[in-house]
Amino acid sequence: MTSDSQEQNQRTMRAIILCVLVAVVYTQVFLNKKRPVEQVVRPVASPIAASSTPLNVAANVQPSGATQLIPANAPAVRHPGKSELAGSSATFIESAKTRIGITHLGARVIHFQLNDYKLKLGQPAALDMVDNPEGAALPLAVYAGPESDDLVAYSLVAVNGQSASGAGQTFTLARGATLTIDFKGVLPSGNGITKRLRFQEGSYLFDLEVLLEKKLPDGVTTWVEWSHFFPKVEDNPRLKLTHITYLDGTNKIRQVPLAEVAEGVRDFGTSIWASLGDIYFMATLIPSVGGRNTMLGREGDVLISRVAGTTTGGAFKLYVGPKDYKTLQFVGDSLERSIDLGWFAFLAYPLLWFLHYLYVALGNHGLAIIALTLIVKSALLPLSKAGFHSMKKMQDVQPEMKALKERITDPTQLNQEVLALYQRKGVNPMGGCLPLVVQIPVFLGLYQALLNSIELRHAPFALWVRDLSAPEHLDLFGIGIPVMVLLMAASMIIQQWTTPTPTADPMQKKMMMFMPIVFAGMFIIFPMPAGLVLYWLVNNIISITQQVYMRNSEKGASVYMATAIASACIFGTGYLLTLI
Repeated sequence: MTSDSQEQNQRTMRAIILCVLVAVVYTQVFLNKKRPVEQVVRPVASPIAASSTPLNVAANVQPSGATQLIPANAPAVRHPGKSELAGSSATFIESAKTRIGITHLGARVIHFQLNDYKLKLGQPAALDMVDNPEGAALPLAVYAGPESDDLVAYSLVAVNGQSASGAGQTFTLARGATLTIDFKGVLPSGNGITKRLRFQEGSYLFDLEVLLEKKLPDGVTTWVEWSHFFPKVEDNPRLKLTHITYLDGTNKIRQVPLAEVAEGVRDFGTSIWASLGDIYFMATLIPSVGGRNTMLGREGDVLISRVAGTTTGGAFKLYVGPKDYKTLQFVGDSLERSIDLGWFAFLAYPLLWFLHYLYVALGNHGLAIIALTLIVKSALLPLSKAGFHSMKKMQDVQPEMKALKERITDPTQLNQEVLALYQRKGVNPMGGCLPLVVQIPVFLGLYQALLNSIELRHAPFALWVRDLSAPEHLDLFGIGIPVMVLLMAASMIIQQWTTPTPTADPMQKKMMMFMPIVFAGMFIIFPMPAGLVLYWLVNNIISITQQVYMRNSEKGASVYMATAIASACIFGTGYLLTLI
């Protein structure tokens, strides 16, 4: 290996560190600012394909025939105000997981509360997936061509197939129970319409069947709409950013940032499902038919997702709930792909799964993060050891390298002598770099898993860390001190001291020592979830232990035994903190 190759190796190592830094900054600053969808916004009146009869949702069959979107010159829809809604009857469906309210004016959803998730940390109010600003569209609208059922007075006509009175009722679902309720009304044109909703206790997925008494004219279809899926009152700015996500007809995930969603509702082509959501929650519509079946848009600050049915109504699925990987995987339709885990999702998914089971075993998400970090570091120890010893050898030959450079001025001869020196000493200049390259995807996969895990939302660890999904700070005299971030920065400085430097260049050494300050400043300027900081802190502590013992391996010190003992001490300390 020549001296030029050595310099290239050093540049590669710096590039890897820079890539990690850029990846972290990108995730924080541009978390929800996705690339725009390529030329998918089309005029409202462009034709789409639709079927004249309902199709199996899962089949995503390409329908035949020509159907128009809602015409651009259709009369403007007036949404009912709060006073009108207050004067209407309402039906409520209560279960262990949800409390759903449906107003009979328009048969729209006025509440979709998630009982297991609180609106704010430490407060009893459940998170409601439906916000209700004055005069805004409520979810579960039906459009039959240009007609909307906004102001249709529905009556409750059937419960589980049995006749029911038209007045509002409250239904409490027992464990494992299923409830089917029918709302019937008449559209302004005189066409009768029935909304049949089917709820399963314990599930965030429910079915909607729309039945029209009279078939719509050829070229006209039914649409179902969901809007403004959650109240924007979270303290964490990351959670206020919303975007529209959909799985398109080519089985690719598309994400449209809120800032790029045009006013009005536009044709977005084909989707297997369309969803409104942030990193933790979503409301997802699964169309009744395939083909050109999705429209997306906004009304002021309200996001709208609209999917197609048929000329006689259609059967739809709706998922309204948390982005919990296991839950979404069980529901099916590839809904788990709505969780954005970045380029290394193939690693992040199993790590997310492992984190869940560690929590089940330990009962504390902070302890689960510590355990996961220690297990991953132990599994990667052989790679870390190989990289460390390679860097140590590079450091050991630096005096001889310097002597060669002072003695030999001819570049060709110098490269030959350097190569001979490497061969005599058994040095592989890339040996310290390659193990690091292998570990980077694991690091980024774990980073994304922790960043997007809904289980960390409002999850406490110990002491002042009461929410692992939010930045931590200890209040002292009215000043918030990011204690774990400062400890993490200190551990990074110590880690630099214990890491062999395969170069004698003073400037490069200073740059490497400056990196902890850069990272700490980044974590303060762009506050990260406490769960991520905890992971990084534990990772640094165990890395320092391993490096110290690898330095002394020639004295008989066992890095494997040291890792086991240090891991037990770190985990034990974490456990004791949870008891305080």
